[in-house]
Amino acid sequence: MKEELIEFEKVLDLACKSKFIMVDKRISDILKCIASTESIYELIKKTLINFDFAKELKIATSIEGHFSMPNDDVRAVALTFCILNAVDDKKLEITQLLANNFTDEDPYAKFCDQVFLRFKTAVLSLLGNDNIDAIVEEKKETQISDQLLDRAAFLASQMEEYVKPNAKKYLNCFAKSLSLRDREFIGVFFKLLSENTTRHGKILLRELGDVVGVIINQ
Repeated sequence: MKEELIEFEKVLDLACKSKFIMVDKRISDILKCIASTESIYELIKKTLINFDFAKELKIATSIEGHFSMPNDDVRAVALTFCILNAVDDKKLEITQLLANNFTDEDPYAKFCDQVFLRFKTAVLSLLGNDNIDAIVEEKKETQISDQLLDRAAFLASQMEEYVKPNAKKYLNCFAKSLSLRDREFIGVFFKLLSENTTRHGKILLRELGDVVGVIINQ
């Protein structure tokens, strides 16, 4: 098993050292390595149980220019594997993914750091845990991405001049609900805000609504 894991690390490290032009080949190599390594293959099968790829990808890519990888290892492994499969099957265009969500001088290098290396460490961490079955099967509460919360807070601060004077308290309560990471109150106070925003703030409100929708439906 040790030799198999070493090979798994090698193919991921090679993908990170390669140029973007080789990405299709590297992804294919990673998937072949997974398919031929029983321990990793079985682990990934468990992480995919009840995993909603479309929903998780929407959450991860909901903020333009950013990619929000799940905080827990189980979902991070499942999401990465599904992305690799979708790219390999030509159902997901990696060039577009990088352009939209990995804004940097070197988007591919950022993708490697946030996706390939995160995948490697998450797989090795789960395989190295004696309670792997319990961890994988445990229903984990989805963590709210810091990037989503930051974006919502920024948009809310821009809306201050468009909120009716008697409703400023709702804006303050909304900001507090963000800091507490409380989905229920985020939804409640956004509704109150939306009912007390002037027509000049509707564009900002729509964008904030999109972010809040992702937060409360994670």
